[in-house]
Amino acid sequence: MKEKIIEISKIKIIGLIGLSLIFVFLGIWIAYYAPVVKIEILNNTILRKSIGFLSILFFGIMGILISKKLFENKYGIKINDNGIYDNSTAINSGLIKWENIERIEKSKVVNQNFIRIIVNNPNEFIERQTNLLTRKNVETNFKKFGSPIQISANGLKIRFNDLYELITEEFKNRK
Repeated sequence: MKEKIIEISKIKIIGLIGLSLIFVFLGIWIAYYAPVVKIEILNNTILRKSIGFLSILFFGIMGILISKKLFENKYGIKINDNGIYDNSTAINSGLIKWENIERIEKSKVVNQNFIRIIVNNPNEFIERQTNLLTRKNVETNFKKFGSPIQISANGLKIRFNDLYELITEEFKNRK
């Protein structure tokens, strides 16, 4: 089989960084500048500052992790006879061998499409993560969705449905 490579889209990555910055600024606004409203609980200073700081922290970290992809010259997804190499997000799964894949599913989380790859060795993929934050994220994916591997086309030069079709077709050819 000829190797198939899907590149990272620098334009999409810049868009995702911009979106992260918007939410960081929104967090700053909520924490410091949000006006008094009629809903009493939203006027609680501790609640507003907590929501604002969590937004700043979460989207700030996501923006930093996403921005690293801007400077990488690696592929996003590579598919060959060994399996699927996932380098599409800040949480890289690395090589997903064909023999470890049980099934491939579409999923949607907060209006974002993912390709969920169910593997027979999920703990191996969790243990690959050396960064504490990414490991916790992968563990959460496994507990909530049944797989540590969630692939998004958001930062790739391919539409989601085309990526899903490509991966499922290659999987079917090997079963």
